Amino acid sequence: MTPVLYHYPMSPYSEKLRLAMGLSGIAWSSIQVSPQPPRGTLDQVLGGYRRIPVLQRGAHFYCDTRLAFEALHDDDPSVTHLDADDETLRDWAEREIFFAVFSIISPLKVFGFLARQMGILGVRRFMRDRSQMMRNATLKVLTAERAREAVGDFIAHLGARLSSTPYLSGAAPGYLDLCCCHPLWMARQIDRRVASAWPLTVSKWMKRMDALGHGEVLPATWDLVLQDIGDNRSSVVVRVVAEPYQPGERVGVAPSDYARDETVGELVSLDKNRIVISRTLDSGKLIYLHFPWKGFELRRLQ
Repeated sequence: MTPVLYHYPMSPYSEKLRLAMGLSGIAWSSIQVSPQPPRGTLDQVLGGYRRIPVLQRGAHFYCDTRLAFEALHDDDPSVTHLDADDETLRDWAEREIFFAVFSIISPLKVFGFLARQMGILGVRRFMRDRSQMMRNATLKVLTAERAREAVGDFIAHLGARLSSTPYLSGAAPGYLDLCCCHPLWMARQIDRRVASAWPLTVSKWMKRMDALGHGEVLPATWDLVLQDIGDNRSSVVVRVVAEPYQPGERVGVAPSDYARDETVGELVSLDKNRIVISRTLDSGKLIYLHFPWKGFELRRLQ
C-alpha cells in the first residue's frame, strides 16, 4: 500500500517526512494542501485537527511525524527509539529551536520568503491564521535575544558532535538526523546566508541530508485516496484502554501546546504511547486517526 503524504512545500515537518521517504527509498503519493485551513476534503477526514503533515496508509491517518515514521516501517517503534541524551537533543530541536530559528532571520527576509511562496494576500491570510493558532498556546516563547543564543548553542552542539561521526545517528542517517535537520532547513530556505556562519561539519551534514532526496513521488487524487481507504481496511488491534476510558466511547483529542483544535471520534485503542480513534466519513467509510499520547489531551464526551 503506497503511503500518501498531505503536505505543503515550505512546511519543515513535511520536509522531515519527505526526507524520510528518501532515506527509506519509498515510493509515495503526494497531495499538496494549503498552509492553513480550510483544506476541503482533508478537513472532513481529520475533523478539527489542523497540523501538517499527515501521512495516510490505507484507512489509517498518522497525525504526528514520529508515528508516521514508524508507519513507514510497519509500525515498528524501535526505529524512533532514542537514548536519553538523544531524546533530549530531539526535544530541543523540535520544541525550542523549531520556533527560535526565526529570530536569527530578519523580519523582511521572512516576509519576502512568504510572499514568494503565497503572494501578498496569502501572507496576510497566513499570518492571521498563525496568530489565531497560537492564541491559546501553552508554549513558552523565548525572547529574541535568548532565541538567538539557543540557536547558536544548538548549532555549536551539532558541530561538535558531527566532528567525529557523519550523522547524528552514527555511520548512517536515522530518525534523530531528521528531527534536528528540519528546523535548520527552514532557516536556510528563508535566508541561505545564515548557513555561512555554521561550522563546516554542520554544513556538510546538511548537504548529506539534502542528498537523501524525497524518494519516488507518484501522482494522487482524492478519488484514488478514497478508493485506497475502501480497499485497505486493516483492523486496529485493541490495546489496553485504561479507566475511565472504554473502547468505543466518544472522545475528543487535541494537541496540548499549540494549534489546539479538537478532533472527535470513537476511541479504538489507547496505550502509553498512542491514541487511536475512528471516524466515519460521509461516504460511510471508516478511518482511523493515530495520535501520540505525549503532547496531546484526551477527554470523554457526554
